[in-house]
Amino acid sequence: METSMGEKIKKLRKDKKMTQTDLAGSEMTKSMLSQIENNLTMPSMKNLQYLAFRLGKPASYFIEDQLKQNDSIEEEIQEELKEAARLLSEDKAEEAQNRLERMTKNYNLEQDSKLNADLLSKYGECFIELNNYELGKEKIEEAVAIYKNKFQYIEAAKSYYLLIGIPWNDFDYIKCVEILEEAIAIYKCSLNKDYAFEIEILYMRSILCTSLDQLEEGILATTQALEISNRTKIYYRSDEFYKIMAVLNLFLDKTEHLNEYLDKARQFATFTENYAVLSSIESILGIYNNQLGEHEKAIEHLNKALEVSKAIGAFVYPELAKTYYLMKQYQLSLDMIALMQYPNYTPLKYDYLILWSSKTYEGLSLNKLGRSKEAIEAIKQGIEKMEIVGNSKTLAFAFRSLSEIYSDIEDYENAFTALKRANEISDIAKTSNLYY
Repeated sequence: METSMGEKIKKLRKDKKMTQTDLAGSEMTKSMLSQIENNLTMPSMKNLQYLAFRLGKPASYFIEDQLKQNDSIEEEIQEELKEAARLLSEDKAEEAQNRLERMTKNYNLEQDSKLNADLLSKYGECFIELNNYELGKEKIEEAVAIYKNKFQYIEAAKSYYLLIGIPWNDFDYIKCVEILEEAIAIYKCSLNKDYAFEIEILYMRSILCTSLDQLEEGILATTQALEISNRTKIYYRSDEFYKIMAVLNLFLDKTEHLNEYLDKARQFATFTENYAVLSSIESILGIYNNQLGEHEKAIEHLNKALEVSKAIGAFVYPELAKTYYLMKQYQLSLDMIALMQYPNYTPLKYDYLILWSSKTYEGLSLNKLGRSKEAIEAIKQGIEKMEIVGNSKTLAFAFRSLSEIYSDIEDYENAFTALKRANEISDIAKTSNLYY
C-alpha cells in the first residue's frame, strides 16, 4: 500500500523517538512540520533534504510513491484524452466535451503543466467542432502558451494547427493558409522532427491550394509529402495523396499518369482498409469516363463507388445524375438526385460544388420532362448555395443552364440576364484560372 510523504516522515520521526520540535530544529517551525506530516502542505526541496538528512534517508525515499502516483495519474489522463480524441473522430464532440469536463473535475492539474496543456488543446478542438469558436480559440491559445514556455514546440504547433478549423468552416482558405504558416513557424523552432506532422501539414497545404485553384502548388505539396513518406517509411495518408494527385492532374487535363496514381492509391487504401478512398477512386474513374464520353463505363464505376462505401453517396449521385442526363435518361437522372441526402456542412470547395451542381442537372432534367417552373426553382436553389463560395465554372454553368430554360419558355428577358451573368463568371474563371 502506498504511503504519503507526510506519513513516512511522521513514522520515521516516531521510530527515532523524536518530537516535532526535535525534528524541526532551527530550520523550520513545529507548525510547518505538523502541516507536512498531515499532508496539508508540501515541503520545499531544501526542507525535504534537511528532513531526509535528520531521519537518515535519501530524499528520493519520501517522493518515490508520489512519483509512481503521478505516473499513474498521467497514464489515466492520457487514456482519457485518447478516448476524447476517438469520440471527436466519430463526430461525437458533445460526448468528448462531457468527458473532458469530468476530467477537469476529477484531476487537479498544475496550470502550467504539459498535461493541462494537453487537456486545454483537446477542449479547444471540441469547442471548434461545436462551433463555439471564441472559446475554442481561447483554450488552444492557452495550451500553445504553456507548450512554448516548456519549449515543446511540436506540441505547440500541433495545437495551433487546430485553429484552421475556424476559418475552414467559413470557406476562408486565405486565413487557413495564414494559420498553417504560423503553425509551421512554431514547428521550425523545435530541434526535433515529427515527420507524420510534416506530412499532415503538406496534406492541408495541398487541400488549401486546390480550394484556392492553385493546382500546381497543390501538386508540389503532394509530391513533397510522398517524398517524405518514401524516405521515412511513414506512409501516413499515402492513399489520399495519390488520390489527390489523380484529381489535380485530371483538373489540369494531364491524364497520362492518372491510372498509375489511382493504382497506387488503391494499393494503400486496400492495405489500410480506407473504404472512403477506395470509393473515391471509382468515383474519379466515373468522372474521367464521362469526360471521354464513355457514359456506360462511367455508370459502372460510379455504381461500384456506391457499393464500396455509401458514405460518399452525396458526391456520387450528382455525377450519376449528370451521366443519365447526358444519356438523355432524364427520369433516371432525377431518381439519382432523389436518393441524395445533402450533408449539413461540406467545407471543401470542390466537394461543395459537386454537391450543389446536382441542382443544375435536376433543373435540366425537369425541363426536359416539361416541368420548367420546378426546373427554374431547382437551379436557383443551387445557384444560391454555390454563390457562397464565390465564382466558379460550376456556377457559370448553372446560370447558363438557367438561361436555356428561360429561353425554352420564351422568357427572353430573364434568359438574357442569366446568360450575361454566366458570361461574366466565365470571363472571371478564365482570368483567375478557376478549374471547376
